[in-house]
This record gives sequence, C-alpha cells and structure tokens, in this order.
Amino acid sequence: MGVEDQSYSFFPFGALFCLTLFCFVVVRIFAIRSRYKDFDPLTHLKKLVSKGEMTEAEYQRFKELLTK
Repeated sequence: MGVEDQSYSFFPFGALFCLTLFCFVVVRIFAIRSRYKDFDPLTHLKKLVSKGEMTEAEYQRFKELLTK
C-alpha cells in the first residue's frame, strides 16, 4: 500500500465527506430550530378564532389549559 516503501499518501476524501455531511446536518438543524422558535400556541388559537374555525368559548377553554 505504500507504507512499506515510505511513499504513503493520505487521501482526505473520507474526512472531507464527513465534514461536509456534518455541516449539512448542522445547517438543517439550525433552519428547523429557527423556524419553530417563535411558535406561540395562543397566537395560533387567535388566528383560528379570527377565521371562524373556533368559537370564542373554545378559545377561552384552550387558553386556560395552556396558561396553567
């Protein structure tokens, strides 16, 4: 393999692949966390009430459950 005659050469393709894969995973995790960081369930409930998909009584009940 080249180790016996002192002409060993290192091909860093495996290390570069792992580093690239790690960077893609880190960027993807960062994107997912930043997307859901500002999610507020009460804001979502207010939108449902304004669209008419939920009644005011249901909103008050869910709000009470979420604030406990």
